[in-house]
Amino acid sequence: MGRRSRERLYKAIALLLLLPGILWVLMPTVWMFSAAFSRLEQIMRWPPDLWPDPWVFSNFYEGFAFLPFGRYFMNSTQIAVIRVMGQVLAASMAGYAFARMQAPGKNLLFILVLSTLMLPYTVTMIPQYIIFQRLGWIDTYLPLIIPHFDGGAFFIFLFRQFFRSIPDELTEAARLDGCSYFGIYWRMMLPLSLPVIAASSILIFQNSWQELLQPLIFLHDNSKYTIPLGLARFRSSYGSSPWHLIMAVSIGAALPPVVLFFIGQRFLLSGIVVSDK
Repeated sequence: MGRRSRERLYKAIALLLLLPGILWVLMPTVWMFSAAFSRLEQIMRWPPDLWPDPWVFSNFYEGFAFLPFGRYFMNSTQIAVIRVMGQVLAASMAGYAFARMQAPGKNLLFILVLSTLMLPYTVTMIPQYIIFQRLGWIDTYLPLIIPHFDGGAFFIFLFRQFFRSIPDELTEAARLDGCSYFGIYWRMMLPLSLPVIAASSILIFQNSWQELLQPLIFLHDNSKYTIPLGLARFRSSYGSSPWHLIMAVSIGAALPPVVLFFIGQRFLLSGIVVSDK
């Protein structure tokens, strides 16, 4: 058996071994898509029938008409876009400072920033709520946006690693031309970091879009609900468990981050790979 034949055989064996795992991961998505176009009684059958018969397209209209999901979409989009802009700007500035600027205790401070990744949100949840309540931020979008303007340890790490990979000769030349630290960051570093900006933006948008716990804690007005909170309220308000309608609405809610991922997946992978150097 030749070398190429052995390689093909190994790849075929690896694919066969991975196939059960792939099917296991895809099964919830397949069931969600099938349930969104099925009647409720068909979903409850055993064994499950994954092919809708008949195809019920009215599930989408009925599901989206029951609650103001258009308003929830706008709320989630507004929060996510503002968070992306603020967090990317803050993370890039902090990453540039850690990568290029010299200061006593800089490495220790960077280690402290990274250590926040090990701190679960449940530890800070109650102190945050008390602070935001005294500031009068409860039932506003400020608790969902402002705390993320610190950049986030993970995204600061991505930008720092990318800025460290840029040759020092470029920044030295800019400094000899009279460019300040901020000028180097704004005119040189930021345009060069487009892959990292795109990767961070996709991840931040997805995190914001699917976040449930913080909106559940801080938002009380129904008109200010986000998509995840609206989906949770949809099930409790309907009076039963209309899984066919819930799955139809869930498909619509999942479309923006999925479309964004497929559009920017090349930037997402390249940004993470470049930042890992």
